[in-house]
Amino acid sequence: MGWTPPQNAAARYHRGWTGPGRSDIIRHLVIAIDPFEKLTSLAYGAAVAVTEIMAASSAHITLIVDDQFCDLVNVGEIAPDQVTFPVNYYYPLDAYPAAAERLLSHRGYLSTDTLDVVTEYIAQHPREIPASFMGVPIVAQGRVFGELFLARGEREPEFTIEDLALAMDLATVLGSRIPGVIAMEDEVAGDR
Repeated sequence: MGWTPPQNAAARYHRGWTGPGRSDIIRHLVIAIDPFEKLTSLAYGAAVAVTEIMAASSAHITLIVDDQFCDLVNVGEIAPDQVTFPVNYYYPLDAYPAAAERLLSHRGYLSTDTLDVVTEYIAQHPREIPASFMGVPIVAQGRVFGELFLARGEREPEFTIEDLALAMDLATVLGSRIPGVIAMEDEVAGDR
């Protein structure tokens, strides 16, 4: 059977994130990202699948490399100055200290939260602020590898705490693949 995208607008945002439905969604992401053996294609495949699952207008995957954020993939409705695959787009973790602290402590956030990370994002974001957004850590083996950031437009419902919980699970599915993919890429690079 498996998960299928909702067929009408009402079902698109109200799917019930528990029980067998949640298991089907997670299985859908596992299957969607299974073929990818390179970090960029893995991130792209995951971002596309999560955008569909979460009924988001856009998804962005950012890695944490040492003491820097590194934008890896942007999909969906992105700003005119953004590209799907940014090249060497690094910025220091301390440029967004509240976000770094929140993510590195394995916690996510919603745009409706009254948290420093939300205030920081709104104050520093160089583009138009999405009507609703959330960020969750991408975690594997107890380590935070980055952030999955999702947005919705003003005509779409705000993300809820249930959405945040599901996004955390989906980011963990992605995270579980990252160490192996990085190891494979390092092995291939070492063979050259």
